[in-house]
Amino acid sequence: MDYDTQLINLALDAGELMLASGAETFRVQDTMKRILSVSGRDKIEALAMCTLLIVTLPREEKGPLSMARAVKSRDVNFEKICAVNDMSRAFVSGQITVEEALDRCHAIYDAPNFRFGTRALAYALNGAGFAIMVGGGVLDGFVSFFVALLMGATLVYLSDKKVPFFFGPLMGGLVTGLVACGAHLFLPGTQLDKMIIGTMKALLPGLALSKAMRDLLEGNLISGNSKVVEVLLNAVSIAGGVAIALTIFHMS
Repeated sequence: MDYDTQLINLALDAGELMLASGAETFRVQDTMKRILSVSGRDKIEALAMCTLLIVTLPREEKGPLSMARAVKSRDVNFEKICAVNDMSRAFVSGQITVEEALDRCHAIYDAPNFRFGTRALAYALNGAGFAIMVGGGVLDGFVSFFVALLMGATLVYLSDKKVPFFFGPLMGGLVTGLVACGAHLFLPGTQLDKMIIGTMKALLPGLALSKAMRDLLEGNLISGNSKVVEVLLNAVSIAGGVAIALTIFHMS
């Protein structure tokens, strides 16, 4: 593999890691351009969309080299974004070679995530805290802890499966609604709305919406509009799951 091919693969690897970890589109494009700029050539191009990366490296002797890569998974992992930023800066400044940079990308990609129990516990703590913040009592927070724990376990399990992206929020809303309604039957002193709202706050796509607005303001209209649609679908999925649970609860 020649140097140009290694360079363009490095740009795509870095862009894929950042886009799959929740980075803004303009930030992904900037990182890929900085990596390609090491070639010293003019008119380099790097395009990032929600599910696609395209880069072009002009070459006078052999013609331009262009490559594209699909990005099928999307999550939020700021640790990986920071690691890719550190790698790209080290490479552009000449501290590491392209081979070492590619090895770092592979290491970042293969880095283990938090354990199943840790991730589910994080959802539980969020649910309990938010339930109290929205006006619930100590009992509501205590029950919401277990409601959010089951919801988090469901979401973490589904995240490792190849399911449609809207299916996770739908099942999260359904599990939350069913468990919260069941807990309210056994503990009438709890506030059903506070438990559901508090638990659901961890699922709300607020970060995705802010990234969509940032992309729109930066002029990335395709990515911005796509992310807005994704946010709306997620919100509708969450509401649909809770609505199904409440319907079952009121019909029983």
